[in-house]
Amino acid sequence: MLRKRKRHHTKSGLPPGTAVFTGEIKAETTETTVVQYNETSVDMDTLKGLDCPSSSDNLVTWFDVRGLSDVPAIEHIGKTFNVHPLAIEDVLNVNQRPKWDDYDNGIFITVRALRLDENREIITEQVSFFLEKNVLLTFQEDADDLFKVIRERIKNGQGKVRHKRTDYLAYALLDYIVDEYITLLEHTEDKIEALETEILNHFTTSVRSQIYRFKQQLSQVRRAVLPMRDVIGRFTREEGEIVDPANQVYIRDLYDHVVRVIETTENQRDMLNNLDDLYNSEQSNRANHIMKVLTIVSAIFIPLTFIVGIYGTNFDVLPELHYPNGYFTMWIVMILIAVVQLIYFRWKKWL
Repeated sequence: MLRKRKRHHTKSGLPPGTAVFTGEIKAETTETTVVQYNETSVDMDTLKGLDCPSSSDNLVTWFDVRGLSDVPAIEHIGKTFNVHPLAIEDVLNVNQRPKWDDYDNGIFITVRALRLDENREIITEQVSFFLEKNVLLTFQEDADDLFKVIRERIKNGQGKVRHKRTDYLAYALLDYIVDEYITLLEHTEDKIEALETEILNHFTTSVRSQIYRFKQQLSQVRRAVLPMRDVIGRFTREEGEIVDPANQVYIRDLYDHVVRVIETTENQRDMLNNLDDLYNSEQSNRANHIMKVLTIVSAIFIPLTFIVGIYGTNFDVLPELHYPNGYFTMWIVMILIAVVQLIYFRWKKWL
């Protein structure tokens, strides 16, 4: 089932821009991985606490912050890079709807990352980006390294990341998140097809709970990806010194992927609704089949019961009672009646 969230703090009555962590604590400490690179060199370091090295105009600097429960550390990082207090507030409010905000010194993006754990259940977390010309800040809820694949690509010089600025790095990270959506939906589609086969061939009552579970998962994906279409749409229209026009072709491709995810989500939701209808239909058909069998059995035994009832009456004068072969004759008559009825039902294709 989907992981439930618990709010540990409330922001009711606090002034705008107040830094309060409002989510479930998924990492006890805040850890920052710093990646600085250009076309010829790359340097990676892991920091703990409030240490924040300075950025350089000659290098792309990526600060990947994991764990948001340490509010003073998050505030310190925000002040170091002049991140607007409202953006820091949104970082710590981990139940945000995916959004895009423009500030004087940068772009703030919030999205939701979804992935499957080892039990094939959905894990969701909020990921926030603050994008400047040479600096990218990312904030994750979990201590797990969501962007390990991208970090390895930078380290090994794979792809175009080392030859681009922070806007391309932000694109690469968002593209990875969307790719995880696609992987999740492919898994869901395989399960939906398996459910259809199970309904048709091995009908069980547990199918209904599985359909409901997948509906919950698709609702989770839909809530994450529908607003993301607007976010990436803003990214495709962004102009200025932060976003290189040469990278717009990649961002538009990312937008196409988001639209594809939305369409797949809607298609799978229709598939689940159709499965629900199929389940109800199969359940009704099976109930009708059972009722038909019981009705045929009752129809066969009605005349037999009638015969037995006649000869079970308490009258002294029943001529057939004194007939030497009366018992066997009654059995032959009843068997013939049952056989004739079965032949008639078969001829009518009721069996």
